[in-house]
Amino acid sequence: MANQTANVTILIRNDTAANWTTVNPVLSKGEFGVEIDTKKFKIGDGIKTWSQLEYSGTSVQASSTNGHLIIDGVDVAVYTLPALTLADISGAGTAAGKDAGVSAGNVPVLGPDGKLSTSVLPALAITDTLTASSEADMLALSAQRGDLCIRTDTNAVYVLSADDPGVLANWLQINVPGGAVISVNNKTGAVTLDSDDISEGSNHLYYTDSRFNTAFAGKSSGGLTDGSTILHSTDTLILDCGNA
Repeated sequence: MANQTANVTILIRNDTAANWTTVNPVLSKGEFGVEIDTKKFKIGDGIKTWSQLEYSGTSVQASSTNGHLIIDGVDVAVYTLPALTLADISGAGTAAGKDAGVSAGNVPVLGPDGKLSTSVLPALAITDTLTASSEADMLALSAQRGDLCIRTDTNAVYVLSADDPGVLANWLQINVPGGAVISVNNKTGAVTLDSDDISEGSNHLYYTDSRFNTAFAGKSSGGLTDGSTILHSTDTLILDCGNA
């Protein structure tokens, strides 16, 4: 006869712990009885009542407490982590032992904007370029160390070397390298000169119509570029009519 396979669901005898105690039946030899609320079970011997039987096996469930298990309905501590110090953790690094904050020795934390607080940053010096029309104006400037001052009265540039701008000795003049042109004919900047700015020399005179006419009148026609082709009254004119 061929073997047959049947799809069968076997339900073990079960009830709540309270009902098992109330009914207190005698389980047949080898019969299982399960408390569905405690997950504990007993195996009958055909003689003893439910309350006389010992629980079989051990029911183990997860506990909501870390390191605990529920064993046979009792929450039991299985393990306890030891108290660890930073020295017990290898590879933690030196930063792990620092507190967060802005006090000395602490690790600063970025703000909501992703930047460090200005309280943990040193003061920043930004060089400004200022102008003054006199020494008194320069000493009255609200300047800080490193600022530049252009004196419009002397065309000199100064840098503030100390904190107090009211002290003249704190302003150091920036010297122009030797040989550089400072001014042209007492003019600075983009200089444009004409004949009114430069006096004539004894050998180099400016052009004028009068001077040209006087000089031209003193020249002979023979001194011109085409002077040799000019017919003068002292020349002999020969008319050559050519051959037959």
